[in-house]
Amino acid sequence: MMDRAIKVEFRRGAFLSELDLWLDPHDRKPEAFVSHAHADHVAPHQTAICSATTKLFVEKRFGRRGELMGYEFGKAFDYKDHRVELIPAGHILGSAQIHLDGENGSLLYTGDFKLRTGVASEATEAKHADTLIMETTYGIPKYRLPPNEEVVEDMVRFVRESLEEGTTPMLAAYSLGKAQEVMMALGRRAPELQFLLHPSAAKMSRIYREIGYALPPYQSLEPGSRFEGQVVIAPPNAIRSQQLRKVKNRTTAMISGWGIDPSARFRYQVDHVFPLSDHADYDDLLRYVEMVQPQRILTLHGYADEFSADLRARGWEAWSLTGENQLELFGAAPSTANPQTTLTQNGDSLRALHHSEFRNFAEIGEAIAATTGKLKKVELLADYFSHLDLDALPFAVVFLSGKPFERTDQHKSLSVGWAITRRALLEATNRTEAEYRQIAQGQGDSGRAAFLLLEGKTQPASFSLRQIRDHFEELAAARGPVAKAKLLSSLLCELHPLEGKYLVKLLSGDLRIGLKEGLIEEAISLAFDAPVAKVRRAHMLTGKIGQTATLAKSGQLEAAKVTPFVPIKVMLASPEETADGIWKRLGESGQVWLEDKFDGIRAQLHKSGSEVQLFSRDLRPLHAEFHELLDPARELRDDVIFDGEIIAYAEGKKLTFFDLQKRLGRLNDSDLFLGASVPVRFIAFDLLWLNGEGLLDRPLEERRKLLESVDVAEPFEVCSVRQAGSETEIEAEFKAARQRDNEGLIAKDPLSGYSPGLRGLSWLKLKKPMATLDCVVVKVEQGHGKRNHVLSDYTFAVRDTNSGELVVIGKAYTGLTDKEIEDLTEHFQEHTLSKSRRSQTVEPNVVLEIAFDSINPSKRHNSGLAMRFPRIKAIRHDKTIEEIDTLAFARKLAGLQG
Repeated sequence: MMDRAIKVEFRRGAFLSELDLWLDPHDRKPEAFVSHAHADHVAPHQTAICSATTKLFVEKRFGRRGELMGYEFGKAFDYKDHRVELIPAGHILGSAQIHLDGENGSLLYTGDFKLRTGVASEATEAKHADTLIMETTYGIPKYRLPPNEEVVEDMVRFVRESLEEGTTPMLAAYSLGKAQEVMMALGRRAPELQFLLHPSAAKMSRIYREIGYALPPYQSLEPGSRFEGQVVIAPPNAIRSQQLRKVKNRTTAMISGWGIDPSARFRYQVDHVFPLSDHADYDDLLRYVEMVQPQRILTLHGYADEFSADLRARGWEAWSLTGENQLELFGAAPSTANPQTTLTQNGDSLRALHHSEFRNFAEIGEAIAATTGKLKKVELLADYFSHLDLDALPFAVVFLSGKPFERTDQHKSLSVGWAITRRALLEATNRTEAEYRQIAQGQGDSGRAAFLLLEGKTQPASFSLRQIRDHFEELAAARGPVAKAKLLSSLLCELHPLEGKYLVKLLSGDLRIGLKEGLIEEAISLAFDAPVAKVRRAHMLTGKIGQTATLAKSGQLEAAKVTPFVPIKVMLASPEETADGIWKRLGESGQVWLEDKFDGIRAQLHKSGSEVQLFSRDLRPLHAEFHELLDPARELRDDVIFDGEIIAYAEGKKLTFFDLQKRLGRLNDSDLFLGASVPVRFIAFDLLWLNGEGLLDRPLEERRKLLESVDVAEPFEVCSVRQAGSETEIEAEFKAARQRDNEGLIAKDPLSGYSPGLRGLSWLKLKKPMATLDCVVVKVEQGHGKRNHVLSDYTFAVRDTNSGELVVIGKAYTGLTDKEIEDLTEHFQEHTLSKSRRSQTVEPNVVLEIAFDSINPSKRHNSGLAMRFPRIKAIRHDKTIEEIDTLAFARKLAGLQG
């Protein structure tokens, strides 16, 4: 029971009568606390308490206004028999909360605040108080904002797309706080951006720099300013000013938490709204109450009535200062419930469920998603793995790779799309379509939408990871959307909302917690004290990350062996530009082995008994496209795993990859391109497994002898090997290979083992000198004229190995047939990340071989390069994003260093 409390009144503002102190009043008062320097919070009070930084902003922005008493954060001072301390609020730079402690208890007033850490303000702090007066702008469940990182990524994409399209992006953000937050966030992700600030924002930014904040370079918007290539940041009213409206090619965006509303774009009359806010959202408001642990809560602004009612339903004593429930609050009735038991999903009240393995899995997922450093992610994972038993470990590892099943379980498909998941969520929660739209719209993440829909609607039970895997098996076996939705709905009813979130993430194959396969391998290594190279090798050989973890925990990584029908990553050759370079690297023994480099599809052929399968270099099954190779392979006397090349071959001559690629994706015998139209051969150049024995560690010369001992007949042949004893002989063989219509040569060290997935220096490739690059498509645009109905213009990128980022190098729209364009249009529609007018940003999973006349330095693209007359030579269905060319290689072709 509260036997004492600081008296709080509301008279067009919060008023503490025993201190004669007003809190953020809009009108002039004798004594007031000013939480921050936004204009609507600053009045010419006779005396005002504020932070030292707010005092600086007010004086430079408005001039002297009465007596400003600026205090440093965390340094307590006495004020009218009360101990007073200002603590950061995180709203904007210098924004403060005020904490008072006196005979009648303690009080904390938040002012405008947020919990999410910004880059242009101090981090928020919390301190216990008996009474909490809090701002509740976003005080209803609808306002759960997406993570800042996702919003900033979307903003970066919007800005870059606008600039690439020759338009000027204009961002509406308030001059103090939001403008600097946006500029710093964008500058950290995209340092190449150039900013043009409205004079009011430029003035505030200069103060940020005086205080010591490292803002990106910017210019102040003046009459005659050039807009080309600039990112304009201006207050919302200035975006609609005559000066900015005159800019012909412009795209506009509002930066506001209200952007979570689907109608926000129309209300603000802009092209896009990004929900980046400097106020606490609903979840953070709840979390802050738990952090402060007050006996009484008074709400202000926004959804004050709704949030106070929400808190009362959760067991807190809470009242709206501005509502009809209270005009004066003093010594209110005590609460009969313990609020700590019901307030938050992360509180002690939910710890009882932690014996659920799947709940623990979901919590580790949340922890990893909230962790930025790779090393910390690995340490978190390793600790989690080390505490799992052998039954749970493989399922946890597989799920954390973002999949319900192991990669090699290719026959298992859930076939559960968002339509089925949505139907199951509605059935499980008994929500209406209208509720679904209100809750889920604007989230941009299926798992997060599921969490919000399930919250308060389920009866959680305990689930092991094996049980969840069993449910996946049932879903895969179920036939038809109705049966699948019913099974999924039954499961969701028994999951905690956080578990439901991760179940839906696994169903969609989109975990999005910042994990890559390599980090999981490193975590397995750390958890079980095993060399990471051995972990990666075992994973490559087994094809199963869960089994690899089990072997590591059992100390049996050496038991991983090459196994038929488990494809392994192919060994790759490093590019070398000259015969002299090859001789210098490989000629130490006096001889270099040379093989023709074919213009075909790299493939592995696995044969054991009567079973035969083909796999591409990215481990995709190829036996459906090239089924005529299967029956002849069954006639082989030996059981083998060949590494080789599938080439198109007709009328006694090799055809090109352009001819061969027509076979990819064609799955039935009646297809025009199958059979006699484009016959194929398999040319084997290495042997990885023979009659039960793995050969990876054998030197090439031994593998070669064994390969030649295998009796093969058409359509199979063994690649011929030529030996060269000098760079002159290498050059002669290169010319001969060109005359045989091959791309060039592969030079090999005869003593080299087979290193799966690695591009070392034991194999080198000397290609024919033609100007092509393998690039990945990152954006597509609607065509013109007769191609107006398809996506026919492709923007493509190469890999910057220094940053790991994809950087744009060109755009092309010629070289493909109408059928290929239609097929790609269908593919890109299913793999679109975002849309803006006629263009779509797409998942980078289509590799094109691009021919061009030259490459030149250019500021047009973020690679710093541009192709002259680019055209599409081929769709490289056989290659993945991991195998595209690099920025460094493109710079070499452009004659640039580094």
